[in-house]
Amino acid sequence: MKSDGLLYLALRINLKPVLKRGKGTTIQTKPSRENFAAANVGALGVEFLLPKAMKERWVRGALQTIVKPLFSGYLFARFCPARSLDSVRCARGVLRVLSSGLYPIPVEEDVIAQIQMRAEVDGCIRLLPTLSLQPGTLVTIENGPFQGFIGSVEREWDDGKRVMLLLEAIHR
Repeated sequence: MKSDGLLYLALRINLKPVLKRGKGTTIQTKPSRENFAAANVGALGVEFLLPKAMKERWVRGALQTIVKPLFSGYLFARFCPARSLDSVRCARGVLRVLSSGLYPIPVEEDVIAQIQMRAEVDGCIRLLPTLSLQPGTLVTIENGPFQGFIGSVEREWDDGKRVMLLLEAIHR
């Protein structure tokens, strides 16, 4: 096969093993253009994964279910960089292929497999509600610039996905 010949040649001149066919990589899309980029990358014959999630939000006083990309601004693709990298980079809607220098950064196969396993028949991933934190609950921030700070929950935002905290004024 031609692709095997390209792969063999690329590995023979000591290019990174990322050039192996079948490795997935991440593509950053232009803002709010995930579907457009996915369609154009797919038109190149490149296998792609654009995981989506169903979310509920209020629209004009009514709760509506909308389908949005699970990772806003990103999709996954599997292609041979020696053959298709330039075409993918230039596809309409694509901002860039995440890379380290000249080589795309590979995504572990089990990461993509886990995402695909969570997808239901309609192709969407159902996001499970997180543990609900009641106002007044004391929490400790475990990482980030406020690591070790203690605060109390003021209120939930975004249906339990974010919370507003009141941090202690004096950190011990």
